[in-house]
Amino acid sequence: MKNILIIGGGGHAKSCIDVILHDKEFSISGINDPKISTSPFQDIPLIEGSLEELFASYKIVFLGIGFIKDASSRKSLVKTIQQIGFTTPSFISPFAYSSVDSKIGEGTIIMHQALINTHVTIGSFSIINSQALIEHDVQIGSNCHISTGAVINGSTTIGSNTFIGSNAVIGNNLTIGDNCTVQAGSFLNRSLDSNEIFKA
Repeated sequence: MKNILIIGGGGHAKSCIDVILHDKEFSISGINDPKISTSPFQDIPLIEGSLEELFASYKIVFLGIGFIKDASSRKSLVKTIQQIGFTTPSFISPFAYSSVDSKIGEGTIIMHQALINTHVTIGSFSIINSQALIEHDVQIGSNCHISTGAVINGSTTIGSNTFIGSNAVIGNNLTIGDNCTVQAGSFLNRSLDSNEIFKA
């Protein structure tokens, strides 16, 4: 098995770890998060040190820090991870469905009971959270968060660093730019320019 280090130990990291534990190719060596003093998992130790220092011992990492609305901190971490040279695999929960005709970028995670339909493309370091539905021919950029229960209908394009809130419904054939936010529970039936915030 390949050893992997999880960056982050908060709520999103816990959910990511729950997915990764089902993958028989990887063994979680530890959690790196200076903001916590105790590991949330009894059998997974905290590993101290900067990412630059840890690269000597750990070559594979997963970014377990999520975001709500503001993707800038996560985007900065992604840049650091890539500059250092870590390997960043993607993960698909065994309880999710991802079409064989879909394409999933590095560092992306597909959480439990998400559904990725045919001819979908998802960029790197994105989060497709639990029970999200991504319909046919959707394109999602890098470092996006599609929250729990969100529905992205067919042939819609979503730019990078965009947040779609829980239970939001996005109509078909729309274009959503980079750095956008769609509020939880919204029904979006028009395209959004980059940096727009859409509230229900």
